Amino acid sequence: NPIGKWKVISEINEWQGEKFDSHKALLTQRPCAAKIQYVISEDGTYRLDASLSNCDEKFKNIQEKLYSESVWSVSDNIITIGHKKAPSVGQKYKFTISGDKMIWIGTDGQGTITYHKQ
Repeated sequence: NPIGKWKVISEINEWQGEKFDSHKALLTQRPCAAKIQYVISEDGTYRLDASLSNCDEKFKNIQEKLYSESVWSVSDNIITIGHKKAPSVGQKYKFTISGDKMIWIGTDGQGTITYHKQ
């Protein structure tokens, strides 16, 4: 069950055959992003919560607005992150949860995101 508050601890992507951690790269520019939480709620909403991040207000507002209408759904081991106006259209990931870690592996080459439960 993915419901809860999560923090991204890594996001591994590949570009031209090279793998890199885009979350680690973000943290070099904005260390405050380490405190951003992703909230997966029972009501089907998927939100970014930057309120406790100490990031500047402009950055927090932009990031939160990007997720203000995001929704999630699960079918088997696939989680879909969509928009409330088109909930079934969006990013799809195979996901697993083990202890306090959740791993999403993109089904269309989006990379692998690892979350830590808060």
